[in-house]
Amino acid sequence: MRLKPLYDFELRPREPFNFYLTASCYNFNWWFDGSKCVIPLSSSPPLVAVARQEDSELMVTVYGVKGGREDVAKMVEHALGVNEDLAEFYGVAGRDPLLYEVPRALSGMRLRTTNLWNAMLIAVCQQNSSFAQGWRMLCRVYKLMGKRVELDGLTTIIPPSPREFLVDSARGLLKEAGLGYRTETIVRVAEAVERGLLEGVEELSDEEAEKRLKEVKGIGAYTARLALVLSQRRYGLLPLDRWLEKIAREVYGLGDVEAGLRARWGRWCGLAVFFTTVVLDAEVLSKALKRALTGNVKPTLRRDKLSPLTLWMHEVC
Repeated sequence: MRLKPLYDFELRPREPFNFYLTASCYNFNWWFDGSKCVIPLSSSPPLVAVARQEDSELMVTVYGVKGGREDVAKMVEHALGVNEDLAEFYGVAGRDPLLYEVPRALSGMRLRTTNLWNAMLIAVCQQNSSFAQGWRMLCRVYKLMGKRVELDGLTTIIPPSPREFLVDSARGLLKEAGLGYRTETIVRVAEAVERGLLEGVEELSDEEAEKRLKEVKGIGAYTARLALVLSQRRYGLLPLDRWLEKIAREVYGLGDVEAGLRARWGRWCGLAVFFTTVVLDAEVLSKALKRALTGNVKPTLRRDKLSPLTLWMHEVC
């Protein structure tokens, strides 16, 4: 399907802002090519924004099949975090043995968000899997079930909607993507979305939002919190998995890891978890722990090494 350019607008991000790092991290090459960042906004009707940087401004072109939406500028602002003030977080990170490189090596980088449904898809793929395994599964899901569209010669993918996971062929495609037991969880999430059970989550408190998501069988605290961080920037939540628990226990000497990290990172827990995976290149636990204990917490930007910041340079599926 070919989408036509509908209109353009400009955004001026709060400084410091690093577009390249924001657009490249945890991204695929059909959404970032080194200069342009594709932001899927809607699958039905198809609507996509493409952002690029010119001097201190972001130039955004919106593509679709008809008029678009009035809130597109706000959606792009939220997706790229252009108005976030991270000065307080940089103060916390600068004193932290895991995160002290963030204000220096990653200054101006923001977490890029997506909608709640897609965030839950990402989070489920991360259940009991390494970075490479989880993102390989996700890549396959997008390629097998996503909608391919063309934008002025650029071919990209719009993530599949929940409804596409409820057709008869969906389970077979998800198993082909290697999701295993996660297949049933994803289908249940899709059912919950289609039935409207997750509507209004953004209006709930952190605790109530987490509880609502956990009502879906197969969604635990880690998955729910990660999805809420990735979709709604709920940084007060702490997505704690075995990888982070082991690293935090060793690096900080914590007994109660969750309580200890909440005391250390405060209202920035979710963002701190995100950046911990980035500075340690989301390495497997043994390698990440060794790096953390020796203070090697500067992210790798080598093209030949798969990491959150170089994912877009690789064909992972």
